[in-house]
Amino acid sequence: MKETIIVDTTVIVQYLKTGKGVLPIAYEKYNMVISSATYTELLASRTFEDANLEKEVKDFVDKYFTVIEINKVVADEAARIIRNSEVSLAVSYVAASASNKGYSVLTEDKRSFSSVKGLNFIEL
Repeated sequence: MKETIIVDTTVIVQYLKTGKGVLPIAYEKYNMVISSATYTELLASRTFEDANLEKEVKDFVDKYFTVIEINKVVADEAARIIRNSEVSLAVSYVAASASNKGYSVLTEDKRSFSSVKGLNFIEL
């Protein structure tokens, strides 16, 4: 059975923009989830204002990821992370979801997560 990891927005955007990156390798090795905050970030991009592109992104997400909800426990942890680490809301939700579920994080921007303690990162 494949290990489940949480994927950050940066990995998905890199793949969607260039067709390159670590996402295909990750897909072969892991079950992948994204935070509902990541899903929102993807759809909020002006790049996907076109209805056809938005549908393609939604179909892409549905095919390759499970979107995990932000519940009260994750929201509480995200608030603690923001207070202690001064990261963005989206980063805090990814980090809190990873901590809560024991997921390793796949990101192209470790610097955004660098002040959050206790996270494990996937190297591909």
